[in-house]
Amino acid sequence: MIIGLDIGTTNVKAVAFSDQGQVLTAAERANHTFVPQPGWSEQEPEAVFKNVLSVLQEVISQTTERVLHGIVFSSAMHGLVAVDALGQPLTNFMLWSDVRADAIACQLRQPDGEGTEIYRRTGVPIHAMSPLTKMIWLRQNRPELFHAAHKFLGIKEFVLSKLCGKYVSDLSCASATGLLNIWKNDWDGETLDLAGIAREQLPELLLPSQSIPCAWPGGNGTLFIGASDGALANLGSGATGPGQVSVTIGTSAAIRTMTPTPMVDDQMRTFCYRLDESRCIVGGASNNGTNVLEWLRTAVFRSRQTPEMFVSQAFEIAPGSDGLLCLPYLLGERAPVWNAQARGAFQGLTAAHGQAHFVRAAMEGVLFNLKLVAEAIEEREPIRLLYASGGFSRSAGWVQMLANIFQKPVQVDESGMDASVLGAIHLGRAALGLPQLIDSQQGRVVEPDGTKAELYVGALESFRRASKGA
Repeated sequence: MIIGLDIGTTNVKAVAFSDQGQVLTAAERANHTFVPQPGWSEQEPEAVFKNVLSVLQEVISQTTERVLHGIVFSSAMHGLVAVDALGQPLTNFMLWSDVRADAIACQLRQPDGEGTEIYRRTGVPIHAMSPLTKMIWLRQNRPELFHAAHKFLGIKEFVLSKLCGKYVSDLSCASATGLLNIWKNDWDGETLDLAGIAREQLPELLLPSQSIPCAWPGGNGTLFIGASDGALANLGSGATGPGQVSVTIGTSAAIRTMTPTPMVDDQMRTFCYRLDESRCIVGGASNNGTNVLEWLRTAVFRSRQTPEMFVSQAFEIAPGSDGLLCLPYLLGERAPVWNAQARGAFQGLTAAHGQAHFVRAAMEGVLFNLKLVAEAIEEREPIRLLYASGGFSRSAGWVQMLANIFQKPVQVDESGMDASVLGAIHLGRAALGLPQLIDSQQGRVVEPDGTKAELYVGALESFRRASKGA
């Protein structure tokens, strides 16, 4: 068997697959995020590591008759933890959603700042999510911790150091730090100087398919270092060819396409991360997805309906929500505005609007935001087919809404399997010389309704204008 292990923001999950691609068993543990100050978002590194051990041991204990060929890792991006010479955390793990470094990001983004050149070299838009800005914040605000740091790591790199006794990172996760030159596939000296760190304080760079012997309490095996969850989601969903785009909407949202060479945007609207030495992922991630609907359900309307029932009322409302427009920026925003201080809003409100209008407008707002990112992608390459994954893909109405707004066919994976975990398994099977796990063309295809396209034109333009002032 092969185990795909994903270290996500919300939880850690492990799924065991047979050589034939059958799911044998799975385990999941929730990660606890806490907010010690406004704008801060942290987790305890050791607690996440314990969750990794727990899911790994549970899955292996339920498959004792199987031979473990390897464990392939997937991981969330943009986090940072500083460790001492013994590998002990000096800080909590600062998540991608931690925006304490926003003032630093804003300064770098100024016309006379270094942000544009950093973005062109690294492919990471200047934003408080970036480990680069987090390092500068630590240097300026916690100099005693910054100067005591032996290594600066992401959460996967921290876990790997505990399992393997080595400080290593794959190109994919490394490229999301804002410190890797994506044209040279090496740490960027100029950016390291700006951060105030030495190359020796960062992990050794490996390719995602490289294997490392590892050990954990009660077991050992071969570990494939894997890649970032975003890059692996494209691989797992099948969105790997020209004109194919992965759309993932869970708590947050993202749209990504795969390219053979780096591609950056003159307006810094999109990111460009590495998957490996010959493939890049271009697109944009949004802070806001189903969290907007959950906020409406629990905090605003205090509904006792299930999330599914609450969302279903939106489909009783005509496209465009009868003029109600939602800017879904509850948590600030990344792509395409890259503004941690962006704020949400409902516009065009009248007495004729009810609860269902708010729900539909929020769903449309999330998709309008992704459509603006898609337009930036299409300036370089036309989009032919969307691949839907994440929680929203279980809502037929929301998927149809996506097809109508984008006026593109949408392929929906009905397996219910996490695309990042599937991507990790793809990577591991390729490294082991095993055949492809799934047919990338499987799943139903939802065609756009051409009669609905015109109904969205005005609303999209209103959203475009409003988002510029967010």
